[in-house]
Amino acid sequence: MIKYVVLDFGKVLAGPTTGEWFLTPKFYELVDMSFISLPEIKNAIEECNPILSRKMVTQEEEYQAFLEFYELILKKVNYPKITDSLIQALAFDFAYEEEKYTFYDGVEEELKRLSQKFPLILLSDNWPSVLPILKKHHLDIYFQKIYISSIYQEKKEEGTFFRHPLEDFSILKGEALMVDDNEKLLEVASKEGYQVRLMDREKKVSTSKYPILHSLDDLLEKD
Repeated sequence: MIKYVVLDFGKVLAGPTTGEWFLTPKFYELVDMSFISLPEIKNAIEECNPILSRKMVTQEEEYQAFLEFYELILKKVNYPKITDSLIQALAFDFAYEEEKYTFYDGVEEELKRLSQKFPLILLSDNWPSVLPILKKHHLDIYFQKIYISSIYQEKKEEGTFFRHPLEDFSILKGEALMVDDNEKLLEVASKEGYQVRLMDREKKVSTSKYPILHSLDDLLEKD
């Protein structure tokens, strides 16, 4: 029996405004992409991603990490216009602004309806900046607790991050349902004792070994 619903943030509640998590609208405004190909910058982001694995509890710590991150990825693609002010602007935008995310239409209403049936928990591979964004949009009020990976210095892929809600709320095997857009992470969650559902907001997934949702309201219909 499901007693708690645990939600991911990315592509469950909101998506990247530009289609790329680290290439924000401000990035495209400030960086001259005529000098860089998208595949180049995406490869550089993947290579530099370990920088973001450090513990970050505050937005200032996030800002400092993204200073290193953006400087390194632009150096890796040999961007010719790197300046301190550019790097600072990119890092500040990611750590302190909200334009990087776009919430799905009707998501607040979905959360309100779902929270009337189940206690909700948010568990996200994310950074401290997501917390004031959730609060500004009045979405934090629907969650019993919000778990952000950088604060714990753990990621969902490692498995241990999934255990915190189970321990904190004394949830038994099968009593929590995890909603995520990543099948590999759902496999990890399943091994940790969760029931799981795959979120496909954009209706791009034709088949999956997991039940597919297109909105949170699907949980009210099916469960």
